[in-house]
Amino acid sequence: MEWKGSDLGFVVVEEVAVLFHQRLTLLALSNEMTPEARRNLEECGIHLIPFVEKGKGVANLEVDGLLLTRDTDVKGWEEAVLILPKSPGLLLVYGEDIPYEWTESEIVCTASLGGWEVVRMAFFSEKEKVLIGGEPDGYWVRTLCRLLAHDQRVSLVCKIREVDEVIRQLPRYLDWKERFYLELGEVCDREGVSLQTVARALGMDRRVGQEWLFSDRSDHAHLCRWIEREGRLATQNANVHRIALWGPTALWNEMDTSWLKGKEVCLLSSEEEPIPNEIYRESSPCDQWQKALQNTDLLVIGRADAIISEMPLNELVHYMKQANVVDACACFPVQEACNLLKSYRAIGEKTNVWE
Repeated sequence: MEWKGSDLGFVVVEEVAVLFHQRLTLLALSNEMTPEARRNLEECGIHLIPFVEKGKGVANLEVDGLLLTRDTDVKGWEEAVLILPKSPGLLLVYGEDIPYEWTESEIVCTASLGGWEVVRMAFFSEKEKVLIGGEPDGYWVRTLCRLLAHDQRVSLVCKIREVDEVIRQLPRYLDWKERFYLELGEVCDREGVSLQTVARALGMDRRVGQEWLFSDRSDHAHLCRWIEREGRLATQNANVHRIALWGPTALWNEMDTSWLKGKEVCLLSSEEEPIPNEIYRESSPCDQWQKALQNTDLLVIGRADAIISEMPLNELVHYMKQANVVDACACFPVQEACNLLKSYRAIGEKTNVWE
């Protein structure tokens, strides 16, 4: 903090200027960051410079520190430390791809002993909140907190190990929560009540929350079993020739596709990933949703993206030959779906469509 001017009425606080009007500049040691991860950091005021092969041009860079997003970045860190003109600084270990407890590895401990401030950082809660692991009064920890506050993001400062523990346990909890609601859906079907209504009522308790579907699940087995069962019922009770599968390939890879035999199958995924042939040999990938739905007798929704979530039901009916929908994501209001679609089946919503 520096005072300038002939009286106390004219003050320039350089620290505040740095925190709110400039960005941190970090050397990114990995070129494998996803565009979303890079965008999240840039929005928070963290400017990234790629670390090119053999550190070309690094010696002339003015950077505040280094960014590690993978445990394989260690080699690049060792090279950068020798070349950077100004060190030590911030060593930011970021993201969910860092192995558990790796931040406490020998190489990172060596960096800490060498004067680098090691900070663990991860986004959570729909990227609105940020976990920051490090010393609460550390210079770079406080700098990051202020940058995040300027970007209207809430940060929680804790120990580095605690960040790792949250990253490990959060998907486990969300996966367990989804399995609970899938089982509750079976009960609601037997009792003739609506899972969506029961789930909303339970979610009014602040300890529970409204959302229960976990799109980033690592194990799709429970959801696949429900889709397989309802898909079989749909093909048995309706004259189905063409089926559209809407969702990521990872989901369909875990599904028993024997109920698709003899059907024309179209796969639509909003993710940029190859569609393997082993899902169903006679299937064909579609890169446009209009093409996928054209003349379709049955739509199976495995994951809801922005397109299907915002699609008016009358537009869905317009493109499909028969408006039969098996929805594992509760995309549409049940009453409206039952009125406009030929048949509609969602988890825990026994609409008696197959009786």
